[in-house]
Amino acid sequence: MAAPLNLDRQIGDIPNVDEIKSMEKALSERPSFSIRFRISIAFLIAFLFSFGIGISSMFYISMMNAKQNFFDHATKFAFTVEQARRHEKNFFLYHARTDLFDGLSNIKIATTILQDTANEMQSLLKRDTFKKLSADLGQYERLMRELSASNYNPEDDVNLKNPDIESQLRIHGHEVLTCAMDLMDQERAKFHEAAHTFMLAAAFSLIINFIVMIWVAMELARQILQPLGRAVQYTQRITGGDFSLINPKRAFRDEFSNLAVAINRMIFELMEKHKQLVQSRKMSAVGTLTSGIAHELNNSLNNISITTEALIEDLESYTHDEIMEMLKDIFTQVDRASGTVRNLLDFTRLGHSKMEFIDVSDLIQSSMNLVNNECHLKGIKAKIDIAENLPKVKGNFRNLQQVFLNLFLNGIQAMGENGIFRIHAAKHDEQFIAVDITDNGCGIAKKHLERVFDPFFTTKDVGMGTGLGLSVSYGIIQEIGGRIMVDSEEGSWTTFSVYLPVADDVE
Repeated sequence: MAAPLNLDRQIGDIPNVDEIKSMEKALSERPSFSIRFRISIAFLIAFLFSFGIGISSMFYISMMNAKQNFFDHATKFAFTVEQARRHEKNFFLYHARTDLFDGLSNIKIATTILQDTANEMQSLLKRDTFKKLSADLGQYERLMRELSASNYNPEDDVNLKNPDIESQLRIHGHEVLTCAMDLMDQERAKFHEAAHTFMLAAAFSLIINFIVMIWVAMELARQILQPLGRAVQYTQRITGGDFSLINPKRAFRDEFSNLAVAINRMIFELMEKHKQLVQSRKMSAVGTLTSGIAHELNNSLNNISITTEALIEDLESYTHDEIMEMLKDIFTQVDRASGTVRNLLDFTRLGHSKMEFIDVSDLIQSSMNLVNNECHLKGIKAKIDIAENLPKVKGNFRNLQQVFLNLFLNGIQAMGENGIFRIHAAKHDEQFIAVDITDNGCGIAKKHLERVFDPFFTTKDVGMGTGLGLSVSYGIIQEIGGRIMVDSEEGSWTTFSVYLPVADDVE
């Protein structure tokens, strides 16, 4: 079953040009803070953070390279001193003078390394320690040169009795080698510590960068998706019939503010078109009114005219019974014209009817009694289902009876013989009682559903109805705060749903 057509939808306050201009002026005075600018700022923050991480990494890597180079020099220094010591020991063991020359060569290399890395070594070693290392290395080199320049032979009796030079070499060599090994160990420890610190800094930077990226993404989503969501809500509100203006709450102006202005202008244009459509519908109703009323009155007046003319011309030739029959015809036509005028007056009358408390069951039964004969003649079965203990409604009994009588007659006329007429009344909610009136007649075309309550609109042949019955019924129900909805399937069925407001002040 299709959703019933609600013909009571209310339109929101209609905006005017002054309101739109005032809102546009207020928006133009706000500072501009566009989405493009905010996106640029967000990416600039992310870029600067990444750039800072990159620069810091480059600096740290450069520092690590410097430490690596110094560690290599310290290792080479320790290695050359160790080699010099080895040649020294070989000389005293095997008396080969080539070991003296090789030892001097290693000492020269160690001296060069010490001079090239003097600043770095002084930063690691105490000043006194560095001076002692330089002095020991100098003394070691001097003693090695003295041995090389002399014909010193460790096995000579004189040298065996005076081992001073050998002991001095051993002392200074040991001091230099010990200091070199300590230097290498210190630099290795500092290098490992720096590498560990770099790994921690890299992990921390990745975490911070991840957090910053998530913040940027969430902020961009908030800045873009939330206004888009509001724009969707605006359009849904408009489709629901709420045409009130959109007033952006932000303290700044951006693209979505311009969108709100465009939607406001669209709302204004829609309402202008709506007013034009309403006016055209009114003109159409007036045209239908003119045609229907003119036809109804012309038929009656034409019949009265013909009958009256016949009486005037041949009054003496008619019998009393014929004259009475003709006068009855005239009276019938007058009553028909009076009924048309009465329906028109009922439609246009805005006066407030006398209100009373009404039992819905009595209302439906009394209205049904008026059409029972019509149902019997057409073989229509009426099935009435009224819930028990329904609360009373407030309205004018005669007017509401007229409403249900119109709906019942419309359903009966729409059905052929042996049709089924269903009436169901129950509590819709705490505020309304719903009465559904369903027939299995010819139904109403979809294109006509929106106009069934228009005055003088009818799908019946000309002369078969004025189209005022449903319009009058619609006005009566509206007057008491209720509503009427219609749903239909062409060629199958039609349901009119009448919602009567529950009386809240029944004694």
